[in-house]
Amino acid sequence: MNEINNSSVYYTEVQKFRQPWLWALLLFSLCVVLYRGHGGIWVVVGVSVFLWFLQLETIISEQGISYRWLPFQRRPRLIKWEEMEKVTVRAYAPIAEFGGWGIRFSWRGTAQTVSGNNGIEIRKKSKRRFLLIGTQMPEQVQQILMQNHLIVL
Repeated sequence: MNEINNSSVYYTEVQKFRQPWLWALLLFSLCVVLYRGHGGIWVVVGVSVFLWFLQLETIISEQGISYRWLPFQRRPRLIKWEEMEKVTVRAYAPIAEFGGWGIRFSWRGTAQTVSGNNGIEIRKKSKRRFLLIGTQMPEQVQQILMQNHLIVL
């Protein structure tokens, strides 16, 4: 994988699992486990710690669009501009299109999302399926892509 030169970075976004409903569900699960006295407390704590530290990092640079799941991927996966057939910022239906958030697969493509319903859809020249990377800042991403003439059509 190629390293990304910091001077060529146009946009960086880091997303974390901080949805209130998710943490309420984990807290409820912990209360149930504690009330019933089951030994599953470490499972709930482990899942909570895992989700607290898990984050999706997206970088748009002059080289292309890269993403990685920290702390598991040390190096970002880079998709170079010349490999892309089309890049669009769009709204999507997480449950209807992919069955939820996270790393999800469907017949049409793969999603790498944390929350929300906006993403960067990348269609590569060599593939039929697309990659959708979630974003919490769709207008800003669209503006960065247009300002730097990076929209691939």
